[in-house]
Amino acid sequence: MAYSLKGLYPLRIEKGMIVPDSIARAVGERGLRGGGIIAVGGLSYAEIGVYDRSEKKYHVSVYEAREDETLEAAPIVGNYLVTSRGHISVHLHANLAWRRDRVAGHLVRGVVDPFLEVFLLEVGDVVREVFFHRDT
Repeated sequence: MAYSLKGLYPLRIEKGMIVPDSIARAVGERGLRGGGIIAVGGLSYAEIGVYDRSEKKYHVSVYEAREDETLEAAPIVGNYLVTSRGHISVHLHANLAWRRDRVAGHLVRGVVDPFLEVFLLEVGDVVREVFFHRDT
């Protein structure tokens, strides 16, 4: 089944802000209910998790840019939803590249530097209905 896009919300996240927290805050401030996320830009710090299905937990690694580097988001994608209890749940995956390495996985936490250009693609409460496993 196809759903209509209810709105496209551009967002600039500034240096030093934390993701996914800043995205969740923007979702709440705009009264959004559920949708997709696309972002490009940079981070100075990232916690990237890879899910271990047998242990049912994320194994998280930390990546930090040197002073002359940026962890280039190429891109960060994901979704957001508001649970039936009113909690804003943001799920992000990142592909990051810098001179020394590349990494991809679940973006647990990141520090923005210099900025992120984000689009929030609102479709509504149907996201919670489809991704019911996150409605906790």
